[in-house]
Amino acid sequence: MKLKLTKNLIIVLILIGILIFLLAESILRPKVFSQSFAEMLFGQKRYSQAGKIFKGNSRGEDPVASANLAKSLYKQEKYSDAAKANEPALHKGRNKDKANFDSGNAAYRMGDYKQAIKHYRESVLLNPNDPDAKANFELALRRMKENPPPSPKPKNEPDKEKQEEIRNILGGLDNKESSDRKQQQSESAGKTKNWW
Repeated sequence: MKLKLTKNLIIVLILIGILIFLLAESILRPKVFSQSFAEMLFGQKRYSQAGKIFKGNSRGEDPVASANLAKSLYKQEKYSDAAKANEPALHKGRNKDKANFDSGNAAYRMGDYKQAIKHYRESVLLNPNDPDAKANFELALRRMKENPPPSPKPKNEPDKEKQEEIRNILGGLDNKESSDRKQQQSESAGKTKNWW
């Protein structure tokens, strides 16, 4: 009986110790606790709820929370928001290869293959052993060749309709000048005959 009571007392003390530890953890480091909770929600595919917690944690430009927020936004198909949320992770984070990979994915989904290539290239340079980054880099290069971005129109060059209109106006002015010159020549030719 005494052995059973001692065993139960030890179990109760261990549980109380765990509870005290969790309570101290949540009070002293609430961000770690909420980050873990959000990661659990993300693992359960509750991306919107996880995103709200990640957003609250990333207010101080925390690169880990920002990267996690970007991932949850990406899973919600909010690619533009995901790319913006990932900025602190690109500049301040320790896992810049993963942050570039995630930004490349968001850019690829938005159809911005040039930006996707830039991020995938950086990811491959930072971690040459990442087969996913290499595969996505090659895929983005192929898509870029298949669907090149439209070449920007030079600002100084007017479009073809404007050029045609300008040619017509200049041609009309040339014709008017030519007819005025002929008229002046015929008038001056008539005066030279009668000058004596």
